[in-house]
Amino acid sequence: MSSGADGSHFTCPFCNSHEVDRLFLASLRIDSCACLSCGARWDEDCESGEFRGRATRSSILAPRDT
Repeated sequence: MSSGADGSHFTCPFCNSHEVDRLFLASLRIDSCACLSCGARWDEDCESGEFRGRATRSSILAPRDT
């Protein structure tokens, strides 16, 4: 079962919060995500929700706080 099938595609994999900002990057077919609750950043496959890696604070895939 993919993570999207059970609803976890819409939650933070680190704290299980639903307060997640998503940025869809069409050219890479990736959702770049940032949790508003715990501050975690990660990338997911846009269709399956598969975890693709944890982004650093300076990642260009996740917007920085200014």
